[in-house]
This record gives sequence, C-alpha cells and structure tokens, in this order.
Amino acid sequence: MDDGEQPLPWAAIVPLSVTVTVAFGIMFYGFSVYLTDGATGADFSTSVLSLAYGGAALIGGLLALPVGRYADRHGIRRIIGVGSVAGFLGMAAFAASEQPWQIVAAWWLLIGPAVAMTSYEPAFAAIDQWCTPGQRPRALATLTVIGGLAGVVFIPGSERLNATVGWRPAVLILGALLLAIGGATALFAIPGGRTPSLTPGRSVQVVPALGNLLRQRKFRLYTIAMMLSFFAAQGIVSHRVALFEDAGFAVGTVVVWAAVASILSLPGRWLAPSAVLRYRASSLQVIATLMIAGSVLLMIAGSGSWRMAGHFVVFGLAFGTILPLRALMMASWYSGHGYGQIMGTQWTAVAIAGAAGAPTVGVLRDLTGGYRVPMAMLTITNLLVSALIVTSDHRQADSA
Repeated sequence: MDDGEQPLPWAAIVPLSVTVTVAFGIMFYGFSVYLTDGATGADFSTSVLSLAYGGAALIGGLLALPVGRYADRHGIRRIIGVGSVAGFLGMAAFAASEQPWQIVAAWWLLIGPAVAMTSYEPAFAAIDQWCTPGQRPRALATLTVIGGLAGVVFIPGSERLNATVGWRPAVLILGALLLAIGGATALFAIPGGRTPSLTPGRSVQVVPALGNLLRQRKFRLYTIAMMLSFFAAQGIVSHRVALFEDAGFAVGTVVVWAAVASILSLPGRWLAPSAVLRYRASSLQVIATLMIAGSVLLMIAGSGSWRMAGHFVVFGLAFGTILPLRALMMASWYSGHGYGQIMGTQWTAVAIAGAAGAPTVGVLRDLTGGYRVPMAMLTITNLLVSALIVTSDHRQADSA
C-alpha cells in the first residue's frame, strides 16, 4: 500500500499534540511568568527558581533514554498517562512550597520526570511508529504547529491567571489542566502497545548499536550543536520576560509580545518539514540559528521598544523551525525500530546542556547586576551552533 493510500492516524496525533502543547506551555513557557516579580519571583530568588527549572530539565533529559527505550518496546500510552499525573503532583507541590528546597524538590523530583514523559521526544517516537516516511513531514508539522500554540496560550494565560488569583492557585489550576488533558489522551486516544509504521514487505532500516552510534562523527557533532542550541534557548526563553521587565517594560506588555513570537513560529513549524524536500535541513537550521543569534543581540540593550519587538519577531520566525528540522534530520539517518532510543540518547545530552541554560543566565545576571553579559554569551553560543551544524552535515556519510 502506498503512503497516499494510508490515512494518517489523526485521532491519535491531534490529542497527543494538544497534550504536548499543554505540558510544554505549563512547564516551559509558564516558567518565564513564574520567574517575574509579580509571581513566584516575589517570594523566591532568581537563582533558586533557575536552579529548580534547570534541574528539572536535567532530570528530564536523563530520563529521555529510558523513556525512548520504553516507547520503542511498548508505545507511549502509559508514558503520557504517568507523565500527566507526575506533572500535576509537581505543580501542586510547587504551589504549596514555602521554602527554597521545597521549590527545588517539586521541580526536580516530579516536574522533571513529567517533562520527559509529556514533551516532544515521546511524541516524535510515536509519529515514527504510526506514520510511514512519506507521512512524517505532515504529521511532524501538525505536531509542532499545535505545539507552537503553547506560548500563544500559556504565556498570556499564565500571566492573567496569576494576576487574577495569585501565583499559587494559578499553578495548581494549570497542573489540574495538564492532568485532565493528558489523562484523557492516554485513556481514550493513544493506542496501546507499539504500532509499527511500516507496511508488510517494506524493509526496516537497521539502526546502529549505541556504541557504534556514539562513534559516528555526524551524530557527535550534531548532538553537540543541539546541546548548545538548547542551552541557549533555555536561557533565552526562561529569562526574557524578566529581562525586559528589568528594562522598564510592564510584564503584561512583554507577555503579549512573547505570545506574538509564538504565533510567528507557526509558519516555520508548518513550512520547514515541507522545505526539507527541496533544501538541506542543515542549511535551513543554520539560517534559523543565525536569526536567533541576531534576536539575542537585540536583548543585550533591552531598552527601546523597537529592540524588544525586534527580538520577539525575529526569534519567533526562527525558533519554530528547530524542533521539526531536528526530528526530520535524525529520522533520515536512523528511522526504524530503535529510533526512540536514539532520539532519547541525543536528548539526554541535549537536556543536560539545556538544563544549565536558565541557571547560568540567572547566576550571571545576579553576579553582574544585569543581562548584558549572559546575552552576549548566548549570542556567541548560537554562532558556534551554526558552525557545528555545517560541519556535521559534511560528516553525514562518515560512520567511523
């Protein structure tokens, strides 16, 4: 049967995409609101909150490999269900925290594992299982476009909810929303067990053993590039609301612009997978990364409305392409049984680096009294990412 004759499993893809959107919005984009002086930042320091967030990202990354291995063998139904429960319990513990160590414990022990189980990584593994190669670009575009609504909905939504009921009730309500959406998806939408994507008679691509994978230069170089990319992304997204607040802008104004950036990411999320059919994924990623570097330059001198608007516009247009392009590049190399484990292996390294982004920026901000130094560092980081992506693409045929 040809790809065109097989319907995409929309009844599973759409609810899964909504769950990822809710989880990403609450535990990633929502943090930029929690960090502000009008929310959790009024009661706890930037360093403590950044440490909590960074540790959760680190733990989520460490769990990416076992989560990916489980997804390869059993599918993602239980992963999504357990992750939704853990996310709710973590947000409830966060809302009840009175001491810094309680904040850290809630994020590290509950929210971190929830991130690993409800984020894009298990969703990428599911799409690789559910869809044929010809269907994956459309499925990934759908997943990441719906996921792109996370910032549109949850940055201003979290800010309004916080302003209305206070940060503690707001956090608890958001956690309950994750439990409701994720639980319903796991129970009623996601098929149980692993659903192979390949039809009878189609050969299965053999993926390399883990040791051989780590010896491949293309994998190592590209993984380092993604590590630095997400280190920078975590530092940018988690602190930009606070950065522009420090520059004199009202938080309400900044979160509106952050939502605009999320809206502007939607075309890239939809068009990038299709563009790979005509252009090299690595070239598209380099262009996007250079745009992100330019957007960070605008943050160094955060005062000035045009700089703030320019940052959010340029960043939004570029950032939406990163996730689908990574998934497609890796699928072109390693699609098949074991793809989830390979993506998990890479994401473990990426998340470890990404976990350092928010606390590094937070500590540098506290030490230097502002955001100029950390933003300059992140600009240079993105330039290095561009060079590494180009180099990894040149090593594409090298498996030694």
